Amino acid sequence: GTQLTLRTFHVGGTASNIADENSIIAKYDGKIEIEGLRTVSKKDADGVVKEIVIGRAAEMRVIDEESGAIVNTNNIPYGSEILVKGKRKIKKGDVICRWDPYNAVILSEMDGKVAFDNIEEGITYRQEIDEQTGFEEKVIIETKDKKKNPMIRIVAGKDETLRTYNLPVTAHIMVKEGAKIGQGDIIAKIPRVAGKTGDITGG
Repeated sequence: GTQLTLRTFHVGGTASNIADENSIIAKYDGKIEIEGLRTVSKKDADGVVKEIVIGRAAEMRVIDEESGAIVNTNNIPYGSEILVKGKRKIKKGDVICRWDPYNAVILSEMDGKVAFDNIEEGITYRQEIDEQTGFEEKVIIETKDKKKNPMIRIVAGKDETLRTYNLPVTAHIMVKEGAKIGQGDIIAKIPRVAGKTGDITGG
């Protein structure tokens, strides 16, 4: 398998079902066209620059060069790393994009500072220790108080809100309040449960 530099949360029993689903691989040789692609360049832990997809509408087509027929179409998932940006042609077996099979992500679309809303210990989140790193993490929990909707805002200047992200239950917050954040940085990870990949939308 591919070496994933993203930290993974192991959710008991579900990982094996979905670990084989972490990339789109070309089934044919041909020309590649991608529409609606929005990406941002990010360095990973090893300093390698990767192109991360931050749009939700990217769609790719592979076209047979001789007949001009479309032989393959796919959506390029939000949060995935795209490996064919700027390429015109691909070969069968090329990896087009890949993603963390264990976690869906919420990414920042802006540069700014992190502000927390309704993120309160024991009410909307609990502290959990990540077994692999030993770090404490805030994990969003079901709240009895329906008025409290846990959110992260990306702010600029004197608390001008640029973008708001709702945090679903089970989301692991990956940023600290007041911290600087860059476009494409991970705000939260949501462990994928087999067969369910929640669709997260920013407001």
